[in-house]
Amino acid sequence: MKQTYLSAALILGAGMAQAGEYCLLDGTEMFTCTFNGGTKAVELCDAVWEDGDMASYGFFKSNGDVEKEILQEKVTMLATPWNGMGNYVSESVRFDADESYSYEVWSGGERAEGAELDGGINVIKDNEVIATLTCDTGSVTSDLGTLIDMIDLAQVSP
Repeated sequence: MKQTYLSAALILGAGMAQAGEYCLLDGTEMFTCTFNGGTKAVELCDAVWEDGDMASYGFFKSNGDVEKEILQEKVTMLATPWNGMGNYVSESVRFDADESYSYEVWSGGERAEGAELDGGINVIKDNEVIATLTCDTGSVTSDLGTLIDMIDLAQVSP
């Protein structure tokens, strides 16, 4: 009976994107979430495997095919930390794909024990949000605060 449940779980999980599929080293994930019932996912990484002080953005399908990848020096990134006010903690980082497109990854949640995080991506063209993707409920894992601290440190002492 246990084998039947395990087989069913493996079959159901086979078509879903999973955390840890994009970042090259475990423990470097700064943000992960899935979209569209797990058919797509995003991961932000502290790209310690690259030369320089870099962060990476990977948007990929459940089969692991990367649709969008951005590697950017932290010193050039835009970060918005929580402003310290209110019960809703929200923060974001922005990756620049080229001269006109950017991808702002955000997370937020109530400051309460056991509160679930929200998150998503704002697709920006010429400084205007043209699309917003919202993470699947319960799929957000975020350490954006640490990434924001790394970005701040890179900008203070380049």
